[in-house]
Amino acid sequence: MKSTDRPQEKPPIDAPITSSGEDDLGRAPVAHDFAESIRELDASQGLVVGILGPWGHGKSSFINLMREQFETEPALTVVDFNPWMFSGSNQLVNFFFTEIGAELNVRNKSRFGKTADWLAQYAGILKPVSQFIPLPGAAAAGEAAAAALSGLAGTTNADHSAKKVREAITMELAALTQPIVVVIDDIDRLTTVEIREIFKLVRLTASFPNIIYVLAFDRERVEQALTEDGIPGRAYLEKIVQVSFDVPQAPEKLLRSQIFEELNRILTPVANATLDDNRWTDVYWEVIDPLFFNMRDVTRYAISARPTIKSLGNEVDLVDLLAMEALRVFRPELIQQLSKLRSELTSTRDIMGRKDERAQKTIAALLANFPDDDEVIRALFTRVFPVALQYIENNHYGPGWLSTWRTAHRMAHVDFLNLYFDRVAPDELVAFRNSEQAFERLSDEAGLKEYLTGLDPEHLESVLEGLTSYESRFTTDMIVPGSITLLNLIDAIPEKKQRGFFDIGRRDITVGRVVLRLLRRMEDEAEREALVAQILEGIETYSSQLDFIHSVGYREGAGHKLVSEAFAARIHEEFVARLQQTPPAEPSREWDAWRIYDAVQTVTGKTPLKPSDDPILLRAVLHSLKSTARSQPVGSGRSDLRIVLLGTFSSRCSDLNPP
Repeated sequence: MKSTDRPQEKPPIDAPITSSGEDDLGRAPVAHDFAESIRELDASQGLVVGILGPWGHGKSSFINLMREQFETEPALTVVDFNPWMFSGSNQLVNFFFTEIGAELNVRNKSRFGKTADWLAQYAGILKPVSQFIPLPGAAAAGEAAAAALSGLAGTTNADHSAKKVREAITMELAALTQPIVVVIDDIDRLTTVEIREIFKLVRLTASFPNIIYVLAFDRERVEQALTEDGIPGRAYLEKIVQVSFDVPQAPEKLLRSQIFEELNRILTPVANATLDDNRWTDVYWEVIDPLFFNMRDVTRYAISARPTIKSLGNEVDLVDLLAMEALRVFRPELIQQLSKLRSELTSTRDIMGRKDERAQKTIAALLANFPDDDEVIRALFTRVFPVALQYIENNHYGPGWLSTWRTAHRMAHVDFLNLYFDRVAPDELVAFRNSEQAFERLSDEAGLKEYLTGLDPEHLESVLEGLTSYESRFTTDMIVPGSITLLNLIDAIPEKKQRGFFDIGRRDITVGRVVLRLLRRMEDEAEREALVAQILEGIETYSSQLDFIHSVGYREGAGHKLVSEAFAARIHEEFVARLQQTPPAEPSREWDAWRIYDAVQTVTGKTPLKPSDDPILLRAVLHSLKSTARSQPVGSGRSDLRIVLLGTFSSRCSDLNPP
């Protein structure tokens, strides 16, 4: 699935909608109808309305849609009180009335000025009142509140006792033609103690005329907070909340449409973003969809995943990336554990190899630690990390799969899994990205040469090694230009400073692997021989020519028999004759100078070099001769010849080119 014509919108914000224009879930008509029904209720003795729903169900958005109806004529005054700003019962009561009074003054001083003044006085008088308001189980809740007010009335100044102030407020509010709506949102986000304080406050003031409280909360969370001494919180809640509305969960079809819309939005920064249709459907339904429950989940995912998709969307398979981001957002503990299991998730084994018992126990422990997510984890293994299936079912993925996963940028290959978890590309992955660029130029000799020679020479060997991952995608038009370019680069690849005893000539082996895989794309032997002849004509050094001749021919320990014996013998003879007739054009580039002259000596029986030859050529021969001597024992006539040449050429090179 290619992502095209995606909306160029701003990133989503985890905030409630504010108007019907943003209502993608179609709740506006329901919210308006409910708000209108509230208007029709008798609020002469006060009214408490509950907007109920679990966290993330859109309670705040629903209230904002209700406001639109409240704003229609005759408009109601809506005042918001944020309990998060205050702590402690005294401060909460004091600031509640102070804030309400101040807000009314701002809204309409001529209309609410006197009420605001009385509320400000009442705030000062009632500072300690909430401590007398009982929670569930107190039989005389009303009497206790009255006694508290009566006690305070005897301590206030002159005519401004709490009782008289309350009576004045009551008269002012009763005279209003339209009620005042006080919204208290996000109650379920408060601590248990704070939730209790809010409901104490509402109980104390709920009988004021023409005050409609609109409280938004999760019923289960609040009931749990209000439960005390075995008395259920629901009983206490039912005494306070007179009208309630349960915000419905978004329909699954609509929720998914929002998920896909957000996915399109977060893929916007990814150039030429594509999803593997063969994998995406299964990964979405089995790994991602089970983690979404409401619109807030959708928004959280979009906000959290966007930066990762933006930075890695062009580097890592998008299906894998979207799945892992869903787990990171909604199951962070699980993703932390997966980060520690990189080897278990990506290490293949031969079909006859034994299973890693430690890894098997580790995977079993992971499933045991997350029983609620068992199906999601198993689906993740099946769709994203198939190697892990060997530990939970009779399934096997051998080393041959690594190349497939690597070329697809799948996290099933450890390089891309490391890139996701570390957010910094390891050296191997940097080299592989360069390999991709080289692969795209394999049929263009000039373009490939320009690209590879522009890289850091220290990385060339790793980059060329990475080309072997693309063997299944090699085409016949790549054979000649690709082989010529790579064989001409062998001398540009730096020799490793530290090599093992058997690790000689590694750079030519690396190039040889790619060239042989290219040639194998041509199945017809005669046509392959024609391509070999073309390649030989384009190889610039004798060292690479001979290496190529040996690899396609029948030389023991080196030949892969890609041409007929007659053809192999002929091109070898032509090589010897060519070298005898024309010395190397650039002796310094002859990376295996000893071997090319050894080939001549083998055919002619004569020593092909003498101390008077080009000192640069002699130094090249000496360098490769020393490397060969380290890897092969002395004991034959040819080995004795090496010893003679080493002594002769060493003195000659030292005289002409002192170190």
